[in-house]
Amino acid sequence: MRVDENIELSWENMLAGIRQQPEWLAHGPGELLERARELVDGPAPPRVYLTGCGDSHYAGLAVRQAFERWSGIPTQALPALELSRYELEYAPAGSWVVCVSNSGKVVRTVEAATRARERGLHAIAVTYDAASRLAGAADVTLAYRYDDPGFGPGTISYVASLGALYALAVRAAELAGREAALDPQAEKAARTIDLAAEVAERLGRETPAETKIDVVGGGPSLGTAWFGRAKLIEAAHGLGGAHELEEWAHEEFFCTGPGTTTIVVAPPGAAHDRAVEQLSAARATGATAVAVCPADAPAAAEADHVLAVAGETPEELSPLTYCIPLELFAYHFASSKGLVMLGFDEEWRRQLNFRQIFGE
Repeated sequence: MRVDENIELSWENMLAGIRQQPEWLAHGPGELLERARELVDGPAPPRVYLTGCGDSHYAGLAVRQAFERWSGIPTQALPALELSRYELEYAPAGSWVVCVSNSGKVVRTVEAATRARERGLHAIAVTYDAASRLAGAADVTLAYRYDDPGFGPGTISYVASLGALYALAVRAAELAGREAALDPQAEKAARTIDLAAEVAERLGRETPAETKIDVVGGGPSLGTAWFGRAKLIEAAHGLGGAHELEEWAHEEFFCTGPGTTTIVVAPPGAAHDRAVEQLSAARATGATAVAVCPADAPAAAEADHVLAVAGETPEELSPLTYCIPLELFAYHFASSKGLVMLGFDEEWRRQLNFRQIFGE
């Protein structure tokens, strides 16, 4: 996704980015793993920090479990400001600080890499732009590539960030003396686009623009939920939020009822039973309950609508395919109502936002 001055606010850009994902997954993660093996060596780190802002932070949340499960190395996923200005003070020597930014321009993420190196930690940049400010601030850069679909809510850029982080998780496991394999999920991604398309289009079209839409998930799906909610903000700048699966019952439940929609990201795994219970509770309040899960999963039976995901996938890899139905829903929700992505039809808003994020 381009973030320069010459942007075209076209919904086709977002849809093109969604459709690119299966093809990219067929080769991208494997190529990045080979590159990670060339770039990253030495002893296994005592701790891994995954950081970024926006989608890049959500990618870290989504992949954190894979790092720990595959490598056995304690891993934290933190927003860039929280890491650079607070947590790095306590980071053990030799830790990896993996800084993710598609553009390589995000000021707080560049700051995290800079401060990590100042403390003698190993800063790894993950970015589309190998010549960016972030790359210059890091010790090494794992750069990914994709055919740029143009400006729009990030879709292929998010999957590429996930692919790079999974490659680094495998590399961390190798350095820790463990075996790990990365299933790129390309076929399942293609099937998921087909399975979810009809419901995503109908639900997106029929959901009123003023609806409060909450996206809920736990474990790796917390990152997926935050990402899915981000697409709704960027595409439709609408009401709602993203919530941790258990915490939804303690807080957002009380703001749930008729006229609201609750989407629960529910891959088979450690928290699927709780996802079933939360879907049931949302329906009991009169809300519209939507499950993102396989069509035959228990969660599907508790939902008003199912945004279906293909196949059986290990929970730690679920972010690669479970993001797709949320992207499709956000695309159809916004484009069917004639909305302008990010509110960037107001030039002052775009300029202010770019100054906030990129320091421009």
